Amino acid sequence: MNRITSTFSVFIALFGFYSCGVVEAEKVQVVDLEEKALQVITGGSFRYSEKSQIKNVLEAGRLERWESDGSSSEVWRVSNGFTLYIDGDKENHDAVLSGGRGTYEADLGHLIAYDDVELINSEGEKLNTEYLVWSNDSDIVRTNRPVRIESKTGTLEGNGLEADSKFENYRILNPTGAFELP
Repeated sequence: MNRITSTFSVFIALFGFYSCGVVEAEKVQVVDLEEKALQVITGGSFRYSEKSQIKNVLEAGRLERWESDGSSSEVWRVSNGFTLYIDGDKENHDAVLSGGRGTYEADLGHLIAYDDVELINSEGEKLNTEYLVWSNDSDIVRTNRPVRIESKTGTLEGNGLEADSKFENYRILNPTGAFELP
């Protein structure tokens, strides 16, 4: 009996040793596959210009530049809050877009904004939503999510919106609620 017990003990020890080695190898592989940003900038401010004229200024809590996934040359992930001054600099602009986080795809010229998104035009009209796509090249902002627009004359609500990037001309795609005209 002693011989059977000792053989069984050796078998269990060897099995435990080799199975632990396999688990350890799997953990190393997972760590090796972890994604890392190519560049990280904290508390950055960036000026975008055309023909020596400032077009837009972006201020962000954190920006990460990521390698292309094949669909665009550069992808920037914005987090910890951001503010985009549209058609001008911080002091002189036509509209302000802000949100909690976003993604900018350089080839498409699109900023996709998430989390407490707000767009304010030069007249003080304010759009609030949870998701908004700003297209720099086509001068359009749009969303298919619930929207709320506050103006001097009242509040509009609905689902979906299309507007110019300065938020001067806009259309709620599916208005909801009542709106009183003065």
